[in-house]
Amino acid sequence: MLKNKNTFLLLIANVLFISSFAQTAIIGSPTESTNYMQILLIFVSFILMLVIWVLTNVLLMIAKKAVDLSKSTSKLLMIFFIAMGSMFSSNLFAQTASVDEVVSKKPSTEFYGGLSYNTFWTMTSVILLELVVVFVILFYIKSIFRSIYPKTQLVIDGKVDPHSWLLSFWHKLDKHFFTKAISLDHEADLLLDHDYDGIKELDNALPPWWKYGFYITILIAVFYLLKFEVWHTGMNPTEEYKEEMTAAKIQTEAYLASAKENVDENSVVLMDAAGAAAGKALFAKTCAPCHLAEGQGLVGPNLTDDYWIHGGSIKDIFKTIKYGYPDKGMQSWKNTYSSIEIEELDTYIKTLRGTHPPNPKAPQGDLYKEVAASIDSAAIKNK
Repeated sequence: MLKNKNTFLLLIANVLFISSFAQTAIIGSPTESTNYMQILLIFVSFILMLVIWVLTNVLLMIAKKAVDLSKSTSKLLMIFFIAMGSMFSSNLFAQTASVDEVVSKKPSTEFYGGLSYNTFWTMTSVILLELVVVFVILFYIKSIFRSIYPKTQLVIDGKVDPHSWLLSFWHKLDKHFFTKAISLDHEADLLLDHDYDGIKELDNALPPWWKYGFYITILIAVFYLLKFEVWHTGMNPTEEYKEEMTAAKIQTEAYLASAKENVDENSVVLMDAAGAAAGKALFAKTCAPCHLAEGQGLVGPNLTDDYWIHGGSIKDIFKTIKYGYPDKGMQSWKNTYSSIEIEELDTYIKTLRGTHPPNPKAPQGDLYKEVAASIDSAAIKNK
């Protein structure tokens, strides 16, 4: 009779829980479609209630065998569950009474998985409370079971074993993997006859982890022997060095190819005949109106003699083309031509020196000696 009464009371608590969940979710979102997060939370809550019901029956069966605790324990548990169900049912009634008020208010803008802030945390709090109840019941079951069926005290290394599965697992792991050493009380049985000035040798087992590591190194050595001496699929250090140098060369060439686009007045150099030819086409299109087709000069200065207004080195010419001198009628071409194209123009202009075109313009600027510049460049390279 008592068992049926307890089951009936627990089922009432279950109904109160589930009904509170359902109506709370409806209040939070009265016009929304089915939300799977809501269904999941309700399902988890229901499963936890079934777990609580099963554990409670187990606790009641164990409590009956405890001295004068079965009746009081069962009553206290029933009172606890009924009070818990009443708490949520009271909350349900309060929420039901204010449905119109909640719906009329502006809904919360905070959502978790499609549920409003209040609905999500209300259902989560109930699930957490159920988990706490499960752990409490498990604790009581364990305590009462130990009182009825006490275990024999085990002594490990002079200390009483606290019946902890974690400590027991650690002792086994330590004994079979980390140390595997004999206890201090039995070390005398392992002493060898070797005696050196009172120092004796203890024939204890090596740590298993060390032995396993040593065995692994043996297997690796066998694998290396097969790889390099039998299968010949591995590279020796010399072959690895050559492969790395080849890869580095490819990377360097790729970098230099991309770096050509980054030329400026400090890194510009004379290009080959192809570069000079490309520069000639650009010169005819852009520079000829001011310097004439052969560079003899018109509005701009003569580019075939040794006199230069802004310097005659390849770096000076590049700088003049790139930035220009607007106050003297030379515009900047950096927004019109790329750095490579300016370098091509620079190279072609350097080829005009000493060509002696017809009707050259009178020299302008200062005398520039190309030979001196070559000597200086050679001197810098020799340092």
